[in-house]
Amino acid sequence: MARKTDIVSLKWVTGLVNKQAENAEAALVEYSKDASQKKALLKCMWSVHQITSTLRALGIKKGEMLTIEMERSLNFLYKDKVLGERRKLTMGGLMQALKILPAYLAHVQSVRQDTGQGLEQYVNDLRRWVGERPRPQAFFFHMEIPEGAGISADARPAADEEIMSRANVMLALYLEMAKSALRKRNTAESMKTVARISRKMQTLFAGTEQERFWFTLIGICEGMAGGIIVPDECIAQIFKSGAFMIKHARENGSELDPSMDYADYLQQMLYYIAACRAKPVHIANIRESFGVDDDTVAASRRGLVHIDALVTALSSALEQLNGVIDFITGLKVDDPECFGPDIDGNEALDGIEAAQARLRAAGQDAHADSLQAVHVKVRNLFGQKYGKDVQKLEQAVTAIVRGVVDVKLDLEYKLEHGVCSSFYSKEFELRESVVNATFSQMSLVENNLHTILRRKSLAAALKTKPTDVGEQLTLTMALHRYLNKTDQGLDELRSAVAAVDRGEGDIDHLFQLATEFLKLRQKNENSDRQAIAASIQLLAEISGALTFAGLEREGEVIEKCRLWLENASKAGSVREDEAFTCFAEAFAQLELHLQRTIIDPLDDTSHMMALAEQRAEKLDAFAKSLSAGADVVVPETSRPQQYVQDAEIPAAFREAFVEESEELSGALAALYPQWQSVPDDDHVMREIRRHFHTFKGNGRAVGANILGELGWAAQDLMDRVLDGDLQASDKLMGLVEEVIDGLPGLVGSYRDDKGLDVDCARDLTNRCFRMASCAGENLAEELTGAEGSVVPIRPESESTASTEPLGQ
Repeated sequence: MARKTDIVSLKWVTGLVNKQAENAEAALVEYSKDASQKKALLKCMWSVHQITSTLRALGIKKGEMLTIEMERSLNFLYKDKVLGERRKLTMGGLMQALKILPAYLAHVQSVRQDTGQGLEQYVNDLRRWVGERPRPQAFFFHMEIPEGAGISADARPAADEEIMSRANVMLALYLEMAKSALRKRNTAESMKTVARISRKMQTLFAGTEQERFWFTLIGICEGMAGGIIVPDECIAQIFKSGAFMIKHARENGSELDPSMDYADYLQQMLYYIAACRAKPVHIANIRESFGVDDDTVAASRRGLVHIDALVTALSSALEQLNGVIDFITGLKVDDPECFGPDIDGNEALDGIEAAQARLRAAGQDAHADSLQAVHVKVRNLFGQKYGKDVQKLEQAVTAIVRGVVDVKLDLEYKLEHGVCSSFYSKEFELRESVVNATFSQMSLVENNLHTILRRKSLAAALKTKPTDVGEQLTLTMALHRYLNKTDQGLDELRSAVAAVDRGEGDIDHLFQLATEFLKLRQKNENSDRQAIAASIQLLAEISGALTFAGLEREGEVIEKCRLWLENASKAGSVREDEAFTCFAEAFAQLELHLQRTIIDPLDDTSHMMALAEQRAEKLDAFAKSLSAGADVVVPETSRPQQYVQDAEIPAAFREAFVEESEELSGALAALYPQWQSVPDDDHVMREIRRHFHTFKGNGRAVGANILGELGWAAQDLMDRVLDGDLQASDKLMGLVEEVIDGLPGLVGSYRDDKGLDVDCARDLTNRCFRMASCAGENLAEELTGAEGSVVPIRPESESTASTEPLGQ
């Protein structure tokens, strides 16, 4: 398929391309002064080559044809293959090409297509001066094709089996007859055969993009058979492409060939159809279907206006309109005599007409038409239509000023942001300002979450000292996530990482440095919970701003991202899993969509928006599978109160889970007295928090969700103490002690037949959640364990729960 011209990227690089054209022009002028100094010619060749590479990357193939000919001509000059008068002509052709290139890029931006308009003369002049044959004009032809033209409405292609069978039979005959006609051997009969094959292919591919290729090719065959279309290299390429299409159909049925530029070949064929002076049956039918008339070819050959001329025309029109405004606003509206028969309004009328002429010259017909309505109002104003009615006079003056100002604002916008900008409105200005402000907030969200990711990755790598190459690589990769952010500072750590990467370092030394580095990060950076809370707040602000600016769909995507992050945070389930990937993709696609729509409002970003919405919808499903967390014991929440339920624990995991949980219970029991003796010991609190965190992860991994929820509630309580939101009061430490004391019995219940004491587990869980949500006041001392309705929650899968949680 045809590669779509990247208009957004073109806008990004237009300034650089124009600068390269200026450099090439300056170098060419320098060379013209002294042809013996070829260094300047090399500079020119280099600049033109850079432009060629850029145009190729952007998919501007017709513009690339011009710069390739420029490179060829410069090469001929460098090798002294162009002499005498032709040398002067080549130099002039190069100078003209360098002048027209910025105008062509401006044209591509304006019409959003690589049309080739205005390039044929410059390409072929350069070819003539170096002795090359001119390119066929069909390569530079472009016309607007009505949607669906040449394609049968409501038609369907034949079955793939039939297409493949028929194409297999027709390929050899098509090639033989096409070659015969191109060699001008028995042209009429050969073209009749090719036309019959084309007609059969048209029928087989009815209702598809391929249909109109074959429909138009019938007209080419008719013209060649009648001698009114003369074959050239472009015709040969068209027949060659037809052969490739038959071959592709033989192997793939009705499937489109992704390598075939159907639209480009159609434009080339329509040139020959449009250029025919005679109009036999098939050619007349094609002209009618595609809207071809006698002026089509002439319209496609219109020259281009240089960008400087456009700026001059728009600036002059703006100056004229400023004069009209000054004249109209200088009138005393409350004095009807100012509009009497003796008052001359020609100054305003002449200014409007002058502005119209300049706008039409610059191709701004819509604005010129808008001013025509203003012109009528001015004539009425000074033609006594409103008499001496002051109110009507004021209304007329206001309407005139508003009409002129609307055009002025657009011209000012184009002169500031590019004369080829085809979009402007007050709503766009609001959208642009909101989106630009939103980008900084989105960046803060990304930074918050990346901070969590980096810290979690390093903490996981430092759980135990690396003992093999794989564990060493995990540690160095986690450190690189920090070190790659900047090349400044942390020299000792950088050296240690580099040495280990080379297999020469001291892993003990690196482990010590990394541990100290992590402690510093934990001390100086926001905690995971604080970073997530800040991100949730930012997402709420972004959603509100986008909705306010009329970007309701975009605001809804951000709102769904916010709701998922909020619910996952409450459940202690924000981790690098499928749901988080879904969140990241929705966020990234929306950011890219917003960026491109601001740069180019007419760019088609529907696929990006659709993908963002799809991912946001999927986040809703993930959110519904999460536990309610603290919301279970907070009545004022709007979220349904639902308790998690245990799943069936696989026998293969049960014993290992119980054994590891018993070890964790013993470790917590040993840590608590240390904390009790030194309540502000940060290290001990972090160790207790880490063990509760492991309880949460292990419980959810095997299906012991009730015990996992208790681990999360206790971890959340410890997180708030570490963050400074809660103080390690006697009540809080007493509750943590109750949890630690209750764990052995709860863990052991997963081994024996009597089962888990659900009421006890939920009572401890709810009291932890209640104390955390009430800023340390334990209001749940008398709370029973199983209040509210019980709604089962789907246990988290092993694949998602086995990854260490992010931010919790």
